[in-house]
Order: sequence, then C-alpha cells, then structure tokens
Amino acid sequence: MNKHLDRETQDKYEVVVEAEDAQGRRGESGTATVFITLQDVNDNFPIFTQSRYTFSVPEDIRVGSPLGSLFVEDPDEPQNRKTKYSFVQGEYRDTFTIETDPTHNEGIIKPIKPLDYERIPQYSFTIEATDPTIDLRYLGSTSPKNIARVIINITDVDEPPIFQQPFYHFQLQENQKKPLIGSVLAKDPDAAQRDIRYSIRRTSDKGQFFGITKKGDIYNDKELDREVYPWYNLTVEAKEVDPSGTPTGKESIVQVYVEVMDENDNAPEFAKPYEPKVCENAPQGKLVVQISATDKDITPRDVKFKFSLSTEDSNFTLIDNHDNTANIIVKYGYFDRERAKVHHLPVLISDNGRPSLTGTSMLHVTVCKCNEHGEFTLCEEVAAQVGISIQALVAIFLCILTITVITLLIILRRRLRKQARAHGKSVPEIHEQLVTYDEEGGGEMDTTSYDVSVLNSVRHGGAKPPRPALDARPSLYAQVQKPPRQAPGAHAPGEMAAMIGVKKEEADHDGGGPPYDTLHIYGYEGAESIAESLSSLGTDSSDSDIDYDFLNDWGPRFKMLAELYGSDPQEELVY
Repeated sequence: MNKHLDRETQDKYEVVVEAEDAQGRRGESGTATVFITLQDVNDNFPIFTQSRYTFSVPEDIRVGSPLGSLFVEDPDEPQNRKTKYSFVQGEYRDTFTIETDPTHNEGIIKPIKPLDYERIPQYSFTIEATDPTIDLRYLGSTSPKNIARVIINITDVDEPPIFQQPFYHFQLQENQKKPLIGSVLAKDPDAAQRDIRYSIRRTSDKGQFFGITKKGDIYNDKELDREVYPWYNLTVEAKEVDPSGTPTGKESIVQVYVEVMDENDNAPEFAKPYEPKVCENAPQGKLVVQISATDKDITPRDVKFKFSLSTEDSNFTLIDNHDNTANIIVKYGYFDRERAKVHHLPVLISDNGRPSLTGTSMLHVTVCKCNEHGEFTLCEEVAAQVGISIQALVAIFLCILTITVITLLIILRRRLRKQARAHGKSVPEIHEQLVTYDEEGGGEMDTTSYDVSVLNSVRHGGAKPPRPALDARPSLYAQVQKPPRQAPGAHAPGEMAAMIGVKKEEADHDGGGPPYDTLHIYGYEGAESIAESLSSLGTDSSDSDIDYDFLNDWGPRFKMLAELYGSDPQEELVY
C-alpha cells in the first residue's frame, strides 16, 4: 500500500482480489471486489481566494452587523476546517472582528464600535488565515500561513446633531429672573456643518417657566419657588437646518437639570396643629402645652427658633427652652369661663436665617371644667377654621358668575323665541291658518262648508284702520257679551239680531284680526267631519221657539246661518 494516499485527490478505491487453491491448470480460483473509502484528516491550510478585498459601508452601520466576507479555500471536510483570522500587527483589532463560517469557507467582518466618516474615512489592514488544529504529520508542501489585504471605505451619512455633554446641570436662585442660567451646545458632525436650532419641549417645562435662545442660552421668564418645585427636568431639542432655515429632519435631545437654590423666604410656623386645654381652676405656673416650630425653607443643622407672645396682658406666659421648643404656662391662675371659654394667643416665631424672618401663629387655648383630679369634664369645641385662599374665592366667584350669565342668556333666548313665534307671523298668515287648516281635528274639508270670502274685513277698497296691539286686545270670549238667558217660552229674536249686527259691525271695521263671526268661532267642525258640529247652535237641545227664517232676508253673508237655523219643512213632517 502506498502510504501517501490523498483524500483530496481520490477518496475512494476499488480493488479486485483473486484467490487460488492450487497452482497450474488443476487449481480453482475466485475473485472479490473490495471498496476502500479514505477518511479525511486536517492536513490542508486555508488559502484566500484573492489577495485584496475592498468594501464600502455607511458610517451609521449598526455595531455587530456584517459588512463583508473573506473567502478561503480549504479542501478538507467542514468538520476539519478550523480557520482562524487574525490582524497582522494588531491593526484595528479594536474596531473590527472576523467570525468564521466553516460551512461556506468564509470569514465575516463585523464592526465592534461605531464608525465615523469624519474621523476615519477609510480602514486598511492585513488579515492572516491559519489553522492551528492541522495535523503536521500529514502536512504537505502548503504554506502554513496565508495573508490578504482588506480595505474598508466609509461613506458619509447625514447624522443628527451631537451635544457636547451627555447632560447639563444648572443652578438657579429662587425668586430670581436670570437672562442666562446656562448654555447647551450641539454641533453637526457632518462635513456640511449646518446650523442648529434649539427648543425646549413644552411637556417637560412645568408652568412654562423657561426659554432658550438660538445660541442655546437658557433663561427663565418667571420667578421660581423652591418650595413648589426644587428641580426642573427640561428636554432640549437640537434641530439641524439647511441654509434656507428649513429643518432637515435630523434632531437630537439632551436632558437639562435646573436646581432651584433655596433662600430664606418663608417664616417659621407651628410644627403641627395644637389644641391645648386648661382647667378653669388651673394654678399659677401650670404647663399648658409645649410647642415647636418648622420652616418650609431648607433648615440648617444650627437652626435656632425664638418664641415669644405678641401680647403680655393675658393669663398666659411663654418660656423659650432654647432648644427650638417653648412652654406655654399659666401666668396668674384661675380662669372665668363666663367671660372667655377660648383664649387666642398669637405666638411670634423667628428664625436665624439671613435675613431673619418672623411669623405669627395663633394658638387657641380652651378653658374647661375639671374634676378634683384635674381631668377635663366639660370643654368647648373650638370651631374648625377652614382657610380658603383668595385665589380659591376668586375662582368660585367666577364660576358662579359664569353660570348665572349662561342661565340668563338661555332664559332670554327662550323668551325671544316665544315673542318671535307670537309676533313673527303676519295677520294674513294667521287668518289663513285659522280658516284653511285643521285646528281641532276637523280636517281641511271645513273650508268648503261656507264661503270665507264674505268674512274678509276690508270692503270696497277702503283703508285698514289701525289695530291695537295683540297683547292689549281682550280675549275673544270677553268680547262676546251673551244676552241674558230668557225664561222658557220667551221669544227674543230682536236681541239675537242686535247681537249679530254688533259683531258684524266689529268684524267689518277690524282690518287685521281673524273673522270672529265665522263658524270656526262657534265650534263648527266641517261638513264632512265625523265629529259633526260641536256647537250648541246646531243642536236641538234648546227649547227655544224662535223662528230664524228671517236670516234669509239678511243677504248672502248669513246664508249658511239661515240654512243651519232655518226650519226644514220636510223635517217637520217627520214624526
């Protein structure tokens, strides 16, 4: 067997073996075929397919993303390919890394930190490919090392502005307005070096206190109160603009922390609400309550509060303990509940700030009845003092005023609408609706039951007399003066005729009102209405023996009345 077998040259062999049992012609022989497959060993070094590789990538490529591949030739099987890529002389090994893919015989180049065209536009380095796991016993004449040159060109990308600091911290004294609190600075990292505009996001500025100039100078428009907000976290935007001033869409943000510094602008006050009580027969020197103070400002360790009473004519006295506490004790003793059940003591509290401030806190001492053991048996409850600020009172007043105005406007609008409905229609329109359209369900057929034209008020082209206002006009039924009811059996055709004549005369001289002597007024529902007439004038309920045939002599205006009230000879014959 040849010991120099090469799987990469020939990996399979077929051998025919013959066996004989004797020599010469009398012997028998047989053959067998043997298949030999060579197993691979790692005996080949990787070799670059080309000596120079060139790549172009944008500067904003993400860290860890592949930017190119280096291909090598290794005839060994994939499990024996252990190619290792290394940078010669350590060139840019802190910027790139090469990962091996044995399946495709390639090395994948990836950046391990951000690239910057403005700083390094091109990278050029040498790569070496080796296989440290190769079996040197079977090593042929192949060189153990193989190198290639790699060139990576970085292309420029329009990048957003970059702030000079990761964040900014400024300090501002409270109750002051400063034209310059601090400045932020951002630059265009590209070669174009475009201008930058600054702005503060409104959502980050509580109360809209701050502003920023075109140069990045931050100032405050309003005085700040540390006791309200001691810190302000502002988000400042830097937008890139082209030479015409139009934003390019590239922007960055940075956090700006404004610390409001304290000053002594708050007077000290009671540390907590006190409700002291004293017995009516308390002796002189009796301790009523021990008080302490606090300050909304930053209290230093060496703070010293001083206590005193603003009045000395009361039955109490104050002793300052010089440890930021004070004792209220009985001065003379014995209180008269009949004269005063509650004593109000104004306590003055001063601090040692610069400048020193003094505040007045009111202490309400209740005089109680006590038993022989000094236990309180009867005390007057001090009315709870509800403090309402002037701003709250103004807000409540404005709300009430607004609701009142809106209510008045609504009432006035409804009243105007009602007046418009009452006076907005002309008299002819009202006349048309009264005569032409149904009013009580009688239908429109009632317009054919009588001649309406004879009821028009204007006659012979005469001018219409002026009509009094609708509001001053008395009601219809007040104008109709019914004659007194006659005794049964009495006949009064003259009175009926006089009444009809008077009403006719009024209708003739009324140029604007509806015809009050129409059958509508008497409740007539129309000739074809199923309700028929609702008026007592058309019924037989009356026992009157008055003969209304004389209406036929009054002319065409009373033709319908004559037909209604006149006697029908055919009906009289029916019994």
